[in-house]
Amino acid sequence: MPLSSDPRCLECFRSGFGAFSGRGAADSGNLGEALKEALRLVAERLPDHAPPVAGAPGYAHLCRHLGVEDLFGDEKRALTQGLLTQLDSIRRGIAASPGPAAAALRAGVWGNLLDVAQGHRLPAPDELQELFGNPLAVDDTEEFLERLEGASLLLILGDNAGETVLDRLFLETASPGADVVYTVRPEPVMNDATLADAEMAGLHRLAELVDTGCAAPTVMPDMVSPGLQRLLGEADLVLSKGQGNLEGLLGTSDERLFYSFVVKCGVIADATGLPLRSGVFARSTRLPQRR
Repeated sequence: MPLSSDPRCLECFRSGFGAFSGRGAADSGNLGEALKEALRLVAERLPDHAPPVAGAPGYAHLCRHLGVEDLFGDEKRALTQGLLTQLDSIRRGIAASPGPAAAALRAGVWGNLLDVAQGHRLPAPDELQELFGNPLAVDDTEEFLERLEGASLLLILGDNAGETVLDRLFLETASPGADVVYTVRPEPVMNDATLADAEMAGLHRLAELVDTGCAAPTVMPDMVSPGLQRLLGEADLVLSKGQGNLEGLLGTSDERLFYSFVVKCGVIADATGLPLRSGVFARSTRLPQRR
Protein backbone atom coordinates (compact mmCIF):
# COMPACT_ATOMS: atom_id res chain seq x y z
CA MET A 1 0.00 0.00 0.00
CA PRO A 2 1.49 3.42 -0.94
CA LEU A 3 1.96 6.19 1.60
CA SER A 4 -1.31 7.55 2.95
CA SER A 5 -2.01 11.25 2.58
CA ASP A 6 -1.42 13.55 5.52
CA PRO A 7 -2.56 17.17 6.09
CA ARG A 8 1.12 18.17 6.22
CA CYS A 9 1.54 17.09 2.59
CA LEU A 10 -0.71 19.91 1.34
CA GLU A 11 1.30 22.44 3.34
CA CYS A 12 4.48 21.03 1.79
CA PHE A 13 2.99 21.50 -1.68
CA ARG A 14 1.88 25.01 -0.78
CA SER A 15 5.41 25.96 0.25
CA GLY A 16 7.03 24.22 -2.71
CA PHE A 17 4.69 25.60 -5.35
CA GLY A 18 5.16 29.09 -3.92
CA ALA A 19 8.93 28.78 -4.34
CA PHE A 20 8.60 27.35 -7.87
CA SER A 21 6.41 30.23 -8.97
CA GLY A 22 9.31 32.68 -9.05
CA ARG A 23 10.45 30.99 -12.26
CA GLY A 24 9.34 31.28 -15.86
CA ALA A 25 7.80 34.23 -17.66
CA ALA A 26 4.26 34.32 -16.35
CA ASP A 27 2.36 37.51 -15.60
CA SER A 28 2.77 37.85 -11.83
CA GLY A 29 -0.69 39.40 -11.67
CA ASN A 30 -2.24 36.05 -12.51
CA LEU A 31 0.14 34.00 -10.41
CA GLY A 32 -2.03 33.88 -7.32
CA GLU A 33 -4.89 32.29 -9.22
CA ALA A 34 -2.53 29.75 -10.82
CA LEU A 35 -1.17 28.78 -7.40
CA LYS A 36 -4.68 28.50 -6.00
CA GLU A 37 -5.73 26.22 -8.86
CA ALA A 38 -2.58 24.08 -8.54
CA LEU A 39 -3.25 23.56 -4.84
CA ARG A 40 -6.92 22.81 -5.51
CA LEU A 41 -5.86 20.06 -7.92
CA VAL A 42 -3.56 18.59 -5.25
CA ALA A 43 -6.09 18.84 -2.41
CA GLU A 44 -8.70 17.12 -4.58
CA ARG A 45 -6.46 14.11 -5.17
CA LEU A 46 -4.62 13.77 -1.86
CA PRO A 47 -7.27 11.70 -0.04
CA ASP A 48 -7.13 8.95 -2.66
CA HIS A 49 -3.57 9.10 -4.00
CA ALA A 50 0.00 8.92 -2.76
CA PRO A 51 1.44 12.45 -2.41
CA PRO A 52 3.67 12.33 -5.53
CA VAL A 53 0.72 11.26 -7.68
CA ALA A 54 -1.58 13.85 -6.11
CA GLY A 55 0.96 16.58 -6.74
CA ALA A 56 1.70 15.86 -10.40
CA PRO A 57 -1.32 17.67 -11.94
CA GLY A 58 -0.68 20.76 -9.81
CA TYR A 59 2.96 20.83 -10.86
CA ALA A 60 1.97 20.46 -14.53
CA HIS A 61 -0.55 23.28 -14.18
CA LEU A 62 2.10 25.61 -12.76
CA CYS A 63 4.54 24.72 -15.55
CA ARG A 64 1.93 25.58 -18.18
CA HIS A 65 1.17 28.88 -16.46
CA LEU A 66 4.85 29.76 -16.15
CA GLY A 67 5.50 28.84 -19.77
CA VAL A 68 8.25 26.30 -19.06
CA GLU A 69 8.56 22.64 -19.96
CA ASP A 70 11.30 21.73 -17.48
CA LEU A 71 11.12 23.97 -14.43
CA PHE A 72 14.47 22.78 -13.05
CA GLY A 73 16.24 22.05 -16.34
CA ASP A 74 19.10 24.51 -15.79
CA GLU A 75 19.66 23.40 -12.20
CA LYS A 76 19.56 19.71 -13.10
CA ARG A 77 22.17 20.19 -15.81
CA ALA A 78 24.38 22.30 -13.54
CA LEU A 79 24.23 19.76 -10.70
CA THR A 80 24.94 16.84 -13.02
CA GLN A 81 27.85 18.66 -14.62
CA GLY A 82 29.19 19.70 -11.21
CA LEU A 83 29.16 16.11 -9.97
CA LEU A 84 30.77 14.89 -13.19
CA THR A 85 33.52 17.45 -12.63
CA GLN A 86 34.07 16.01 -9.13
CA LEU A 87 33.65 12.39 -10.22
CA ASP A 88 37.36 11.50 -10.25
CA SER A 89 37.77 12.90 -6.73
CA ILE A 90 34.67 11.04 -5.50
CA ARG A 91 35.84 7.86 -7.24
CA ARG A 92 39.22 8.01 -5.48
CA GLY A 93 37.53 8.44 -2.11
CA ILE A 94 35.24 5.48 -2.76
CA ALA A 95 38.12 3.31 -3.99
CA ALA A 96 40.07 4.00 -0.79
CA SER A 97 37.15 2.86 1.38
CA PRO A 98 36.90 -0.61 2.87
CA GLY A 99 34.31 -2.23 0.61
CA PRO A 100 34.13 0.26 -2.29
CA ALA A 101 30.87 -1.10 -3.74
CA ALA A 102 29.07 -0.71 -0.39
CA ALA A 103 30.63 2.76 0.00
CA ALA A 104 29.30 3.70 -3.44
CA LEU A 105 25.80 2.56 -2.44
CA ARG A 106 26.01 4.67 0.72
CA ALA A 107 27.16 7.67 -1.32
CA GLY A 108 24.10 7.14 -3.49
CA VAL A 109 21.89 7.29 -0.40
CA TRP A 110 23.38 10.59 0.76
CA GLY A 111 23.27 11.91 -2.79
CA ASN A 112 19.50 12.04 -2.29
CA LEU A 113 20.14 15.24 -0.30
CA LEU A 114 21.51 16.98 -3.42
CA ASP A 115 18.03 18.17 -4.27
CA VAL A 116 17.86 21.23 -6.51
CA ALA A 117 14.05 21.34 -6.10
CA GLN A 118 14.75 22.28 -2.47
CA GLY A 119 17.39 24.85 -3.41
CA HIS A 120 20.39 22.87 -2.18
CA ARG A 121 23.80 23.79 -3.56
CA LEU A 122 26.46 21.32 -4.61
CA PRO A 123 28.88 20.89 -1.67
CA ALA A 124 32.63 21.31 -2.13
CA PRO A 125 34.64 18.11 -2.69
CA ASP A 126 35.74 17.78 0.94
CA GLU A 127 32.16 18.36 2.15
CA LEU A 128 30.91 15.67 -0.22
CA GLN A 129 33.45 13.16 1.02
CA GLU A 130 32.43 13.89 4.61
CA LEU A 131 28.73 13.54 3.72
CA PHE A 132 29.28 10.23 1.92
CA GLY A 133 31.17 8.85 4.91
CA ASN A 134 28.27 9.27 7.32
CA PRO A 135 26.79 6.01 8.67
CA LEU A 136 23.28 4.96 7.71
CA ALA A 137 20.42 4.45 10.16
CA VAL A 138 19.62 1.17 8.36
CA ASP A 139 22.40 -0.38 6.28
CA ASP A 140 21.62 -3.47 4.21
CA THR A 141 24.23 -2.71 1.55
CA GLU A 142 26.17 -5.92 2.13
CA GLU A 143 23.08 -8.08 1.77
CA PHE A 144 22.18 -6.26 -1.45
CA LEU A 145 25.66 -6.87 -2.87
CA GLU A 146 25.49 -10.55 -1.94
CA ARG A 147 22.18 -10.87 -3.77
CA LEU A 148 23.59 -8.95 -6.72
CA GLU A 149 26.25 -11.62 -7.23
CA GLY A 150 23.58 -14.16 -8.16
CA ALA A 151 21.24 -11.80 -10.02
CA SER A 152 20.57 -11.91 -13.75
CA LEU A 153 18.51 -8.69 -13.89
CA LEU A 154 18.92 -5.61 -11.68
CA LEU A 155 16.19 -2.97 -11.97
CA ILE A 156 17.04 0.47 -10.58
CA LEU A 157 14.15 2.88 -10.12
CA GLY A 158 15.89 6.21 -10.65
CA ASP A 159 15.18 9.43 -8.79
CA ASN A 160 16.83 12.83 -9.00
CA ALA A 161 19.08 14.22 -11.69
CA GLY A 162 22.61 14.57 -10.29
CA GLU A 163 22.07 11.56 -8.05
CA THR A 164 22.32 9.71 -11.38
CA VAL A 165 26.08 10.39 -11.39
CA LEU A 166 26.41 8.51 -8.11
CA ASP A 167 24.33 5.63 -9.49
CA ARG A 168 26.77 5.50 -12.40
CA LEU A 169 29.66 5.39 -9.91
CA PHE A 170 28.08 2.43 -8.14
CA LEU A 171 27.63 0.50 -11.39
CA GLU A 172 31.24 1.24 -12.38
CA THR A 173 32.51 0.16 -8.95
CA ALA A 174 30.39 -2.97 -8.55
CA SER A 175 30.63 -4.06 -12.22
CA PRO A 176 27.56 -6.30 -11.84
CA GLY A 177 27.34 -9.38 -14.04
CA ALA A 178 23.58 -8.82 -14.18
CA ASP A 179 21.78 -6.96 -16.94
CA VAL A 180 20.90 -3.53 -15.57
CA VAL A 181 17.77 -1.53 -16.38
CA TYR A 182 17.49 2.04 -15.05
CA THR A 183 14.20 3.92 -15.05
CA VAL A 184 13.67 7.62 -15.72
CA ARG A 185 10.57 9.82 -15.89
CA PRO A 186 8.89 10.09 -19.31
CA GLU A 187 8.77 13.89 -19.08
CA PRO A 188 10.14 16.58 -16.77
CA VAL A 189 8.59 16.51 -13.31
CA MET A 190 10.25 18.32 -10.42
CA ASN A 191 14.00 17.59 -10.49
CA ASP A 192 13.63 13.90 -11.33
CA ALA A 193 15.85 12.47 -14.04
CA THR A 194 14.55 12.19 -17.59
CA LEU A 195 16.26 10.25 -20.37
CA ALA A 196 18.38 13.30 -21.27
CA ASP A 197 19.47 13.76 -17.63
CA ALA A 198 20.48 10.10 -17.29
CA GLU A 199 22.41 10.18 -20.56
CA MET A 200 24.23 13.33 -19.46
CA ALA A 201 25.34 11.40 -16.35
CA GLY A 202 26.68 8.60 -18.57
CA LEU A 203 24.25 5.94 -17.36
CA HIS A 204 23.37 4.84 -20.90
CA ARG A 205 26.83 3.25 -21.15
CA LEU A 206 26.15 1.01 -18.13
CA ALA A 207 22.41 0.29 -18.20
CA GLU A 208 19.40 0.14 -20.45
CA LEU A 209 17.37 3.29 -19.85
CA VAL A 210 13.57 3.01 -19.88
CA ASP A 211 10.92 5.50 -18.83
CA THR A 212 8.29 4.58 -16.28
CA GLY A 213 5.35 5.60 -18.45
CA CYS A 214 4.00 7.64 -15.53
CA ALA A 215 4.53 11.41 -15.37
CA ALA A 216 4.71 11.53 -11.57
CA PRO A 217 7.79 11.51 -9.32
CA THR A 218 7.16 7.98 -8.07
CA VAL A 219 6.71 4.37 -9.15
CA MET A 220 3.42 2.61 -8.48
CA PRO A 221 3.09 -0.79 -10.16
CA ASP A 222 -0.52 -0.23 -11.28
CA MET A 223 0.32 3.11 -12.94
CA VAL A 224 3.53 2.38 -14.83
CA SER A 225 3.88 1.13 -18.41
CA PRO A 226 3.23 -2.54 -19.23
CA GLY A 227 6.92 -2.90 -20.05
CA LEU A 228 7.96 -1.72 -16.59
CA GLN A 229 5.31 -3.90 -14.96
CA ARG A 230 6.92 -6.86 -16.74
CA LEU A 231 10.39 -5.83 -15.57
CA LEU A 232 9.15 -5.46 -11.99
CA GLY A 233 7.96 -9.04 -12.18
CA GLU A 234 11.09 -10.44 -13.85
CA ALA A 235 13.86 -8.61 -11.96
CA ASP A 236 15.97 -10.60 -9.50
CA LEU A 237 16.75 -7.42 -7.59
CA VAL A 238 15.00 -4.02 -7.47
CA LEU A 239 16.62 -0.86 -6.07
CA SER A 240 14.19 1.98 -5.39
CA LYS A 241 15.95 5.35 -5.19
CA GLY A 242 14.61 8.35 -3.28
CA GLN A 243 11.66 9.28 -1.13
CA GLY A 244 9.21 9.73 -4.01
CA ASN A 245 9.58 6.13 -5.19
CA LEU A 246 9.38 4.98 -1.58
CA GLU A 247 6.04 6.78 -1.18
CA GLY A 248 4.59 4.80 -4.08
CA LEU A 249 5.97 1.44 -2.91
CA LEU A 250 5.74 1.78 0.87
CA GLY A 251 4.25 -1.32 2.44
CA THR A 252 5.51 -3.63 -0.31
CA SER A 253 6.90 -6.80 1.22
CA ASP A 254 9.27 -8.22 -1.36
CA GLU A 255 12.66 -9.77 -0.63
CA ARG A 256 13.91 -8.49 -4.00
CA LEU A 257 13.16 -4.85 -3.20
CA PHE A 258 15.62 -2.49 -1.48
CA TYR A 259 15.09 1.19 -0.65
CA SER A 260 17.76 3.90 -0.83
CA PHE A 261 16.65 7.29 0.52
CA VAL A 262 17.04 10.02 3.13
CA VAL A 263 14.17 10.84 5.49
CA LYS A 264 13.34 14.36 4.36
CA CYS A 265 10.01 15.15 6.01
CA GLY A 266 7.99 14.53 9.14
CA VAL A 267 5.47 12.36 7.32
CA ILE A 268 8.15 9.85 6.28
CA ALA A 269 9.77 10.11 9.72
CA ASP A 270 6.45 9.13 11.29
CA ALA A 271 5.82 6.37 8.74
CA THR A 272 9.21 4.75 9.35
CA GLY A 273 9.90 5.74 12.94
CA LEU A 274 13.26 7.13 11.82
CA PRO A 275 14.57 10.64 12.61
CA LEU A 276 14.71 13.36 9.98
CA ARG A 277 17.83 13.25 7.78
CA SER A 278 18.38 9.55 8.48
CA GLY A 279 20.13 7.80 5.60
CA VAL A 280 18.51 4.47 4.76
CA PHE A 281 19.48 1.51 2.60
CA ALA A 282 17.01 -1.15 3.61
CA ARG A 283 15.47 -4.34 2.31
CA SER A 284 11.73 -3.67 2.01
CA THR A 285 10.93 -6.37 4.56
CA ARG A 286 13.30 -4.75 7.07
CA LEU A 287 12.27 -1.11 6.68
CA PRO A 288 10.80 0.10 9.99
CA GLN A 289 7.13 1.06 9.61
CA ARG A 290 4.77 2.62 12.11
CA ARG A 291 1.75 2.94 9.82
